[in-house]
Amino acid sequence: MGIIKTVAGTFLVRSAGMLATLLCSVLLARILGVDEFGIYSYVIALVTILALPAQAGIPTLLLRETAKAKATSDWSRMKGVWLWALYAVSLIGVLIIVIAALLRGVISFDLAELNNTNIIMLGIIMSLLVAIGNVRGAALRGLGLVIQGQLPEEIIRPVSLLMLLIVGAGLSFDINSSFAMGLHVIAALLAFAFGAWLLLNAKPLELRNKKPEIHWRAWCVSSMPLALMTGIQTVNGHVDLLMLGAIGTISEVGVYKVVVSGAALTVFGLQVASVVISPRLASSFARNNLEDVQKIASFGSLISFLFTIPILVLFSIFGMQLLDMVFGSEYSVGYTALLIITASQAISAFFGSSISIMTMSGNERHVLLAMTIAALVNVVLNLILIPSFGIEGAAIATATSIIIWNAYLWAVAKKKLGVDSTFLWIILNRSK
Repeated sequence: MGIIKTVAGTFLVRSAGMLATLLCSVLLARILGVDEFGIYSYVIALVTILALPAQAGIPTLLLRETAKAKATSDWSRMKGVWLWALYAVSLIGVLIIVIAALLRGVISFDLAELNNTNIIMLGIIMSLLVAIGNVRGAALRGLGLVIQGQLPEEIIRPVSLLMLLIVGAGLSFDINSSFAMGLHVIAALLAFAFGAWLLLNAKPLELRNKKPEIHWRAWCVSSMPLALMTGIQTVNGHVDLLMLGAIGTISEVGVYKVVVSGAALTVFGLQVASVVISPRLASSFARNNLEDVQKIASFGSLISFLFTIPILVLFSIFGMQLLDMVFGSEYSVGYTALLIITASQAISAFFGSSISIMTMSGNERHVLLAMTIAALVNVVLNLILIPSFGIEGAAIATATSIIIWNAYLWAVAKKKLGVDSTFLWIILNRSK
């Protein structure tokens, strides 16, 4: 499938998925109310971090190794990395569940009404199912099946959750944060089953009679910087919400989660571009074709930026009215924070898929350094700004960290690889 068709298909899948996810957020925000929605959002952020070891950088490594193995027709290596990933994720996932169960009666969560560990356990199970789904999706995308690789987590899970919420509300169930998390677990199970069926049918025939070539030590070592990179990136993406819950109030968490959900629309173009170009970048790097790498990278940046700017303008003019009309009047206080985060995401879109460029070229240590610096800045700024400025302070901290890691990775890619991750390369080459 050509890159234009893949981008179009990915755009449709991501559009449908983002719409379903947004509708889920709207329903949850309205059904639960600002406080219960704050608890639900806080637990989602918490268990996402707790379940991090279950991925441990494996999806990125699996995508890269699968794409390289397919490009070189090394089917034994492909079969080996799939089995290695399955063993690793399953083992880590079981350990997390056992440890969480053992500590269930020991750890108490004293955050407003958050004293029910059932929602924590449900959240961990849901996060582990999503983690396994991300690994499976990476295998499909590595095979070049970019659209199929996105369907379970981007379409099936959010649409299933949306349908379950509609049915629950229609039957007048008493939906609180714990009940909503239980519905999310069911949706994750449905996505898991569908994804397993997709991978079973997409498995190359050449794998059947091949003996797996498993490089235990090499892949474990390679996954470590990827694990740290993924971990720090995930923590950096949730630390503002967690610190807002710890320093601020649970209602501020609910409002801020709505702001983040709205701002997520601005990174849609970048997400689409990254999903599409990552396997192509891996293949181009495997062939040492830096000219193709540059073209792919700049194309991704252009798509991202063109999608982001209209959303930034829309939020600037009608942001407060949209928050009031869509989520409810209690969430309109997040307008300023929405503008701050949206502006920083527009800058991120301009810098393009710098993370994909560095990880697909085997330079993930630079991503790790960038994310570490950004996370530290984020934490320090949150500590300083939240007590005085609340959600606006959290937004400023997050926006600053986003700009820092984007600028750093752009500079490193330019210097080390000679690749400009922005679309400026297209403009400069057209003028020659």
